[in-house]
Amino acid sequence: MKNKRLNRGLFLKLVCQIIILLFFTFCSSKQPKVDLIDNDSPEGLLETATGVSLNFSDLGKSKLLLNTPKLIKSDNKDNQMIMECPIGMELIFYDSLKNIESVLIADYGKLFSKKQLLNVRENVQFYNYKNDTLFAEELIIDFAKDSIFSEKLVTFSNKEGRITGKKLKANSNFTYFEMSDISQSHVNYDL
Repeated sequence: MKNKRLNRGLFLKLVCQIIILLFFTFCSSKQPKVDLIDNDSPEGLLETATGVSLNFSDLGKSKLLLNTPKLIKSDNKDNQMIMECPIGMELIFYDSLKNIESVLIADYGKLFSKKQLLNVRENVQFYNYKNDTLFAEELIIDFAKDSIFSEKLVTFSNKEGRITGKKLKANSNFTYFEMSDISQSHVNYDL
């Protein structure tokens, strides 16, 4: 378990170091438009790309695929790289055999490289290969801990039923989750 966390941590650190190269290397068939905006804000240089597909890998094996119509990359005053997807994103998680493990879709996303956190909000859908689906207003994904959190309204749905509540804690493939402040639930007895 500790090895798996260490591998994910190393993976994300490596990804953060080579992300600029990935902007130009792993793009969709249409060449992205890249704009450099030098502003005087504390965040400094902004890079904007459109039509982006980024393939994140670890030791040559694909782990994640990010598709977004627009990506903005910046560095904050703490030298933390921030990638923002302001008009939508799709993030595909792969297992070690390159099978799709889960898919995350949201209208907005922001990745913080040093903290290894992804904050997604607005029309969030996260589903796995068993069609267990999470609908949420907002999710925070901690890659270092393989955890998903939310303090806002979420609905978890699968073939057995659905449950709606707040204060979610889960792992990325939903084999474990906790939810409190439950407001609705439905059990499918016709299985």
